[in-house]
Amino acid sequence: MATQTVKKKVVKVAPPPRAAAPLPEGLAAVRAALGALGFAVQSDAESGLSFMFEGGQYYIPAQGDDTAFYHLLFPNFWELESDEEYGRALLACDAVNRESKLVKLHTVEGDVWAGVEALHGNPEAFMAFLPRYLGLVQDSVRAFRDVMLAPLDSEEVPQDDTAG
Repeated sequence: MATQTVKKKVVKVAPPPRAAAPLPEGLAAVRAALGALGFAVQSDAESGLSFMFEGGQYYIPAQGDDTAFYHLLFPNFWELESDEEYGRALLACDAVNRESKLVKLHTVEGDVWAGVEALHGNPEAFMAFLPRYLGLVQDSVRAFRDVMLAPLDSEEVPQDDTAG
């Protein structure tokens, strides 16, 4: 009799998904308050909260043990496509940062971001100011865009090469 070799098929099964880590208490309260206002909020214990407002994706990053610190971010609102544009963006950020209240504009890996950093005693206090923070961020983004889209000084005045 001939022996037959039977090959066993090995099936690998992925481990069951781990339960998501709970949000820190302050972020959980902010998520609940945003949800009560009608925002669709995505949350992750490590990275924080994200939500859409007026067509833009905003973030409230997790801050570890600092329960009084809140950071509202509006990342990637302007992509930088060249070194020249990067230089203009730095000047525009500087101009807006000098004039705006609370909002800081900065560059991150080829994009421009806006953010508000604030200290609040509790999540409710942060939420009380959130509409104002969102408005200030939008005002600063508009001001940045105005600076970036303004004609350069050399483009405003044509050079007359025929004068002699």
